[in-house]
Amino acid sequence: MVRLDMEGDGIVHLRLCPPHTESDEREYFRALETIGVLSEPYAMVVDISGHSHLSRDGEIRQAAWAKATRSQISRCCRALALVREQPNPRSQQSFARLWKIPVHVTSDPVEAMAFAKTHLTQERPQA
Repeated sequence: MVRLDMEGDGIVHLRLCPPHTESDEREYFRALETIGVLSEPYAMVVDISGHSHLSRDGEIRQAAWAKATRSQISRCCRALALVREQPNPRSQQSFARLWKIPVHVTSDPVEAMAFAKTHLTQERPQA
């Protein structure tokens, strides 16, 4: 199941969680399309702790999306917190290379939300 919540508090929360369905990958890319055009400041929490991997085509499509939205995400997103069952430095480095935003990878959803909220309320330094 893929769920995108944008409650108006500036936190964009993308969840990829059980039960998994055949439409998960399609719904995931719909959510990315929505995120990719956001123009107001936000911080993002992506919870993939219970998610299976993307197909090979999905990985290619995700990389293309990241490249196409690089400047928009870097401009509007204040931070990304990624929730994974097994966080590792490689995950953090991979996402940090995509955009010029703070990235935090954790297994704790509460910690992830606190990280996102902290960065959302901070002023972004001028480039």
